[in-house]
Amino acid sequence: MKEFKDRVAVVTGAGGGIGRAVCIELARRGAHVALVDVSETGLRGTQEALSQYGVNTSTHIVDVSDKQQMAALPDQVVAQHGKVNILVNNAGITFQKQFSNHTLEDWEKIVGINWWGVLYGCHYFLDHLKAAGEGHIVNLSSMTAFIGLPSQASYCATKAAVKLLSESIWGELAAHNIGVTSVHPGAVKTDILLTTMQTADSKEVAQKTHAMVQKIGVSSDYAARRIVKAIEKNHLRIRIGLDAVLVDWLKRWFPVGIQKLTRKN
Repeated sequence: MKEFKDRVAVVTGAGGGIGRAVCIELARRGAHVALVDVSETGLRGTQEALSQYGVNTSTHIVDVSDKQQMAALPDQVVAQHGKVNILVNNAGITFQKQFSNHTLEDWEKIVGINWWGVLYGCHYFLDHLKAAGEGHIVNLSSMTAFIGLPSQASYCATKAAVKLLSESIWGELAAHNIGVTSVHPGAVKTDILLTTMQTADSKEVAQKTHAMVQKIGVSSDYAARRIVKAIEKNHLRIRIGLDAVLVDWLKRWFPVGIQKLTRKN
């Protein structure tokens, strides 16, 4: 997609972090944006940030794990914007706890948002993307789709599923002039780890991990620029951050050795 002016983008998880930064970058390039999040406060903040760009915006308070809400969302967006060209499935959560400490409710929650939220987005918006004549789907996966990490089983599993979904539909949708990008960020300076701090196995470890990410991670703005550039260049996959590139490379060449380094004694 070479031109963004007057294209219509839908971004989930738009209330902050990478989602907000992607909305800003798309608006800066002239795209109209439908902002989707569960946080009304977050949506207002993002909408205010976009006001300087002179594009049309709409806000939609939606839980992406809710099938009925996601089924209704495309018609709501089209009613306000007339079409949909870009879908960014960004909403996601993580848990910082060992598999043995995950409850089934934990699994249902993270699978609902990280997996079903992406699948619902792709499923319910697909006909509208086809009708627009050109389109692009961006699915936020993770560096953890390349490697299993302790205390991240649910996150790794859902993000690996998103990766393979993206690669599968990429081949199918090319004939409809719809591109697909799987995004694999490493450490990014967002607050995603803070949202589950209270339920982590060790708050001290979780706080240290968050502090490390804030120190070594790339900015949300940088991640957003890379994501929008990937839409422009129609890239199937992008890795954001040197850590993501390194983990991908090490897993390819030393699949057992790199995995052994993650073991807890």
